[in-house]
Amino acid sequence: MRQESAKTHRQSNIPDIEIIDLDLDPVDSLIDENNFSESAPIKDEEKHFDAETPYEENDELYGSAPPYDEEEGDEDASQRSGNFFSRIILHIVFVLVLLFCIGLIFFRFSNWGTRVPSFFDPDADFDDTELIEVLDSMVNVPPAQRMDTDGVRTVVILGNSPFSDGRDSDDSVVSLADSMTDATFYNCSVAGSHLAAAKETFLADEDPMDAFNLYWLSTLITLQNTGIYDSAFAAMGDAVPADARYAYDTLSTLDFQNVDVLAIMYDASDYLEERPLYNMSNPTDIQTFAGNMDASLELLCNAFPHLRIIVMSPTYAYYVDENGEYISSDIHKSNGYSLSTYAGNLEHIAYEHSVSYLDNIYGTVNEVNAKDYLEDHLHLNPAGRKRLAERFVYALEYFD
Repeated sequence: MRQESAKTHRQSNIPDIEIIDLDLDPVDSLIDENNFSESAPIKDEEKHFDAETPYEENDELYGSAPPYDEEEGDEDASQRSGNFFSRIILHIVFVLVLLFCIGLIFFRFSNWGTRVPSFFDPDADFDDTELIEVLDSMVNVPPAQRMDTDGVRTVVILGNSPFSDGRDSDDSVVSLADSMTDATFYNCSVAGSHLAAAKETFLADEDPMDAFNLYWLSTLITLQNTGIYDSAFAAMGDAVPADARYAYDTLSTLDFQNVDVLAIMYDASDYLEERPLYNMSNPTDIQTFAGNMDASLELLCNAFPHLRIIVMSPTYAYYVDENGEYISSDIHKSNGYSLSTYAGNLEHIAYEHSVSYLDNIYGTVNEVNAKDYLEDHLHLNPAGRKRLAERFVYALEYFD
């Protein structure tokens, strides 16, 4: 009977469907299904896979699987290979860019502060000063605050060497300005003084000339603080400079209600002697270049709102190294800052107090024309004083 069944199976190509009763023991079910006795041996002939049966005929036994497409497999391999090489190229490009950035950073730090050759030709026919942006800012006093009662422009000047050099000569800045405009000038500049104070409090025995920094002069004008000058003159004895005595006598007696303009100009001495630029924790620190100006303008503007104040930046100057070589003040850093940064802080402070600012470091004597207007690394020659006088008069008459 089994032979007949197997023959029928091969002829029909239809596999037998085996139904198993889950309640029966697997072995018993096989015995019952084939009408075997319990003693009959169990053969595994039914479990034998017919090698002659095509693959499709055994799908139900072994599950179906899609046929292998050789062309599709080649395409997948090619795509995987392309993706692999793309990733390799991407990594190589990333590494090259990273190395370039590291090299650039190393080059910048290794050449930090190195002097670079100048391509400026001093014999060229063109004027480079026309290419320099001048940062002048002229501010007038509101009409309601003006107090000009005599019709004469009265001008007081505070500062050091730019206005004090050659003060009795015909080519001093004040003498030249006086010939260019109709005004009365009180030149209270003091040679050898500084904008920033040497000490937080005045100590006559240590530095009597410190009484002539801008802040202490501002207290003399606004508060009649004459005590520190008595002690300063006592400490100096017969060595009191004539310009210092004149400044004290004038400022302690002059009625500033009749003064129209107050001009302030200190040269680059604070920068060259490395007096601090500013104090982040105390913006009005009088021992700093910017802080002293800020504190002084606060006193002056509050006491005399009718005054037109003109803050004038230093002119260009050179730093002199230990070998006597002139170094650009844009290259040499004093306390980490260039001279132009010192000047820039004055511009900002003038703006904050709504007063005028005359840009001398770019508009009067700059790095391009310094050789024509400086007699040394700092002081103006006669041509330089004339140029400063012209710029000063320009600021005085700006609103005329």
